[in-house]
Amino acid sequence: MTLEAQPVCLMLYLGRKAPLPRRSDPDLSIEAVEPGRRAVEQWFSQPSVQFVGAHTQCSCGFPYVVAEDPIEYWDGMWSESDERANDIRSMRALIELLREVMRPGESVELYPVWNGNEGEAPKGRVEWSLERITPETALFTEQFFYEVRAGAV
Repeated sequence: MTLEAQPVCLMLYLGRKAPLPRRSDPDLSIEAVEPGRRAVEQWFSQPSVQFVGAHTQCSCGFPYVVAEDPIEYWDGMWSESDERANDIRSMRALIELLREVMRPGESVELYPVWNGNEGEAPKGRVEWSLERITPETALFTEQFFYEVRAGAV
């Protein structure tokens, strides 16, 4: 997939010990990182980094906010959004995939960043427990680095 012709889009990158199989369906895609975007790999401690797309093909279809500190979901946050059901479906597909492939004690890393800014350092870190993530309330704060742990409390 080439996103150069698109305007600024959120790009979600996933790092883990081994690559996930390539995937392309209406709600979720898993692809190799494009050569021009590989600067993002420097932020990951995991050896395999891949791009994760939502229903929008880029990652703008995952619920996200732009802020200087991590933001948590509150009721009514997206009450005006026509795409909310689609965004939840993409987040659900991502969470289900992680639950399928992760074993207790394992972790994955997620980094949502604007296309073209892959070389910019994360603003901070957020830790998530895989068991506690719900598609209706999960959201990313752009340019924060997420560590998702399975079996964590």
